[in-house]
Amino acid sequence: MASVLINGFGRVGRALFRLLLARPDVNVLRINDPLPAGQLAYLLKYDSCMGRLDLPVRAENGHLLVGDTRVALSHAEALGKAEVAGCDLVVNSSGRNNSPRNLREILDLGVRRVVVSKPLARGDCDRTILRGVNDADLQQSDRVISAGSCTAHCFAPLVRAVHARWPVQAGYMMTVHAYTSAQNLVDGGHAGDPRRGRAAAANIVPTTTEAMLAFEQAVPELAGRIHGMAQRVPVLNGSNVELVLQLRGTVEATDLNAEIARVSQGPLLGVVEYSTDPLVSSDIVGNPHSAVFDSALTHCIAQGENTLARLVAWYDNEWGYANRLAELLSQL
Repeated sequence: MASVLINGFGRVGRALFRLLLARPDVNVLRINDPLPAGQLAYLLKYDSCMGRLDLPVRAENGHLLVGDTRVALSHAEALGKAEVAGCDLVVNSSGRNNSPRNLREILDLGVRRVVVSKPLARGDCDRTILRGVNDADLQQSDRVISAGSCTAHCFAPLVRAVHARWPVQAGYMMTVHAYTSAQNLVDGGHAGDPRRGRAAAANIVPTTTEAMLAFEQAVPELAGRIHGMAQRVPVLNGSNVELVLQLRGTVEATDLNAEIARVSQGPLLGVVEYSTDPLVSSDIVGNPHSAVFDSALTHCIAQGENTLARLVAWYDNEWGYANRLAELLSQL
């Protein structure tokens, strides 16, 4: 059983912890987060997206007590030997301290591996792993691992499956994404992107996406062929991806749907769900798949010997990603 430190008990950290409570192969030994213990317990017990946790939760004497589970709490701004003692794996879900130097410093404290819950640039990690795309690439020597992003986990398996049958020449990826804590609730300044400084619950906000970093590392043969961006929208959770791909060969929408239906019951079982229902974002909340493929929205336009294809898939940008992260920890 792997012993894990969750460093950062935010949206991803809390969703991951809920999942790991039910997994016998991973033990959460410690949670590190600057927030006071009482607030950590409260945020775990009550959640606006995931609902109330169906277990008693309380903080007591430096521990989080959840049902019969007892987890040590610490509140360090930077991890030290005391925080990682006894842990095999560190999940850095804090959103901070992800420089190569900081991640190597965590390894130097004696842990076996560090898993980061966001995309990292090539060279900043040993491997980026996207379930259903490049799981088999993981090596024992990989010690700093990026788990990519929710968006990359959604579209990468679909692109990889399509590319295997009809080579992708070029394309665009647009994610219509629920707003996140990286935006302002009211208009104000923003260090990285003035658009993200505008009121998140009142605007459609065009912005960048880090998903392409993860995608190009997991599917290097398509690096530079697909451009991606995001539109942040005023929903709390539930997002989708629209892929517009130029494919080699003559392809019908029925061909694409049949292929996605096939892989969803084969190599992408548990990763991609095939749907024929008229879905909206709230229908996706709580779905554990990386992608819920909306087959009714598939469309193709013939272009000589090529085809312009549109594919749409939905994803719970918190719960779906946390499921992949939990599975990755089991793989390690």
